[in-house]
Amino acid sequence: MRKLQQIIVLLHACSRLSPRMIVFMIRRILRNRLATVFRQSYRKRLGAIEDRLPKIGADVDSNPALERMAEFYCAEYNEMADNAVLGKISLYGKLVDFKSPTDVNWNHYLPEEGDHQMWRVKLAHMGYVCPMLVNGEACDYAAVAELIDGARRGTDMTAAGAFGSFWFPYAASHRILAIGSGLMMARSKGTLPLKTEAAVIDFLRLNAAFVLDNIEHELLNNHVERNLAALCLYFSCVDAVPATIAKRLECDIKFLIEKTVLGDGTQVERSPMYQGLSVASLEVMAQAPFLSKNLRQILLAKVKSVRRAFAILCHPDGKVALFNDAWHGEVPLWRGPKAPDGRSLLAEGGYGRLSQGNNVCLMDAGPIGPSWNPGHGHADFLSLEISLRGERVVVDPGTSRYNTGAERARERSAAAHNGPIWQGFEPVEFLSCFKVGRLAAAQLIEEEFLPADTIAGLFCSKLGVIGRMVRHYPGVGFLVADLWVGKAPGQVTWLVPASWGVESRPLGFVLRSLEGNMEVFISSLSPLDSVVNSSSHWANSYSRVEAAHELCFWPRYSEKSQSLLTWVGYVPEEGDIKEDGMELLSRLKIIISKT
Repeated sequence: MRKLQQIIVLLHACSRLSPRMIVFMIRRILRNRLATVFRQSYRKRLGAIEDRLPKIGADVDSNPALERMAEFYCAEYNEMADNAVLGKISLYGKLVDFKSPTDVNWNHYLPEEGDHQMWRVKLAHMGYVCPMLVNGEACDYAAVAELIDGARRGTDMTAAGAFGSFWFPYAASHRILAIGSGLMMARSKGTLPLKTEAAVIDFLRLNAAFVLDNIEHELLNNHVERNLAALCLYFSCVDAVPATIAKRLECDIKFLIEKTVLGDGTQVERSPMYQGLSVASLEVMAQAPFLSKNLRQILLAKVKSVRRAFAILCHPDGKVALFNDAWHGEVPLWRGPKAPDGRSLLAEGGYGRLSQGNNVCLMDAGPIGPSWNPGHGHADFLSLEISLRGERVVVDPGTSRYNTGAERARERSAAAHNGPIWQGFEPVEFLSCFKVGRLAAAQLIEEEFLPADTIAGLFCSKLGVIGRMVRHYPGVGFLVADLWVGKAPGQVTWLVPASWGVESRPLGFVLRSLEGNMEVFISSLSPLDSVVNSSSHWANSYSRVEAAHELCFWPRYSEKSQSLLTWVGYVPEEGDIKEDGMELLSRLKIIISKT
C-alpha cells in the first residue's frame, strides 16, 4: 500500500512538468547513465566545449556586482579559510580533517545524511576558496592551487553518482561564482602568483563548459538561476563572448525571470533564504556586458524589486524568516534599507508583514510553491513569525535536513507550523527529499479588504475554510484572530524558542527571556477546549536543532464554526482588544462567505 501511494505521489509530481522540462529531464537521465558507459566519449564532448570557450582575460577589471558576490561568499566562509589552508573543512557544524588541501576527499560520506549528502555538496561548492583569494597571503594562494589540483585528480564526472555530488551543475555554478569573484578581487591586489592564477582560470573554464552543457532546465527555479548567474559571471570576465552563447544566455535569462521572479519581486519558490540568493544572482546578471541593453534594464528593475521583497522577509536581526526551506547562515545578514514600518504586502508572493521598529509579524499566505517544482515548500499555510524588541518569540520549525526521513517529513508538515490547522489533517503529500504530490495554497487577502494595521489570509481544503487576521498594536503587541468554518476540530500551535522560560496562566502563558528582562504574554481571549505546553524543537541552522516550547491551543469545538483570539504582546491583553478581535472575526466571516 505504501509503495502504491509513493507511485501516485510521483505521478502527480511528474504530471505537472512542462513538455520542455520533461525533455530536459530525459536528457539528464540519459546523460547520467550514458556518461558512465561511454566515458571517453563524454570526456571528449566536454573537452571540445571547453576548447571553444574563451579564457578569462588578462586585463578584465572587477565591477561592483563581482565585488558584492565576493563579499557574499566571504561573509559565509571567512571564518573557515584558515582551517581550509590546512585541509580542515568545517561545514554545518561538522569538521573533517583531510590533513592537507591536496588530499580532500571530494566524495566524503556522512552516514547520518542518508540520501542527500548536503555536507558533500557544500564541500563541492568550494565557497571557502573565495576568502582565501580575497584576503589571502602566500600560504592561502598555495592552498588554493592544491585544492584545485586535488579536485581535478580526485573527481571524475563519468563516475557513477558524480553528477549528484561534485559534478552537480548547481555545485559547479557555486564554484564559478565563488572562485570567479574571488579571482577578480585578488587580481586587484596584485599579489596573486601567476601559477595559482593560471590554475584558477583553467579550472573556471572547465566548470563553465560543464555548466553550459548541463543547465538544469528540468528543475528550473533557483537551480537555473544559479547556473545562469555563474555563466554570466564567467563570460563577463572574458575578452569576447561567442555570439551563439550570448544569444542563448539572453533567451534563457528572459525565460527564467518571466517564470521565476514574480511581479512583486518574490522568487517563485517562496523561500526567504533562496530570495537572498536571488538578490546576489540577479545583480551579477544585470551587470553582464554581453547582454542586450534592454535585458539589463529589465534585470536592474528586477534586482530592485527582489531586494525589496528580501527586506520584507527579514527580521530586525537581519536574518531571514524560516518559511519553507530556509535556515540562517546561507545568505549574509540583510544590511540594506529595512522594510518600512506599517504594513507591507507581497501580493503575488503571498507574504504579509506588520512592523514598527524591532517589532515584526510575518505571515505566509501563499501557495506551497510553483506547481512544476514545489520541492522546497512546506505546509506552513497562514503561519506566523513574530519578533518583539528584536527577539524572536514565535518561530517556524525551520529546516535541519534535506535527506528523506521522519524529521524531514515533520518539518514540512502543517502540524509542525504556527498556522491554524484541522486536527490530524495534512493538506500536502510529500515524498522523499523534494517531491510533492497533492498541492495546496493559502491566499493573501488584498489590502483593499483590510482595515489599517492588519494582514490576513485564507486557506481552503476539503475539510472547510480557515481564515486568519492579525492586527498590530504598535509598541504593545499583535492580536491574532483565527476562524474555522467546517466540521473538524481546529488547532493552533505556537512554537517558542527555549531561550524563553514559559509559565502557565489562565488561558495562556507568560514568557520570560532567559537572556534579559523581557516578558511576553501569549494568551487566548476565547473559550478553549484545552491548552498544553509540551517540549519540541526548531532549526535555525542546517543540521542542528534547538529546544523549543510547543504551546497548543484547541478552540472550543462547534460543528458550524470555531474561533480563537490570541494575544501576543508585552503586556496582558487590556482595554478594547477583545472587542477588536470580535470585529476581526466578523470581517473574516464576511470574507469567507464570499469565497
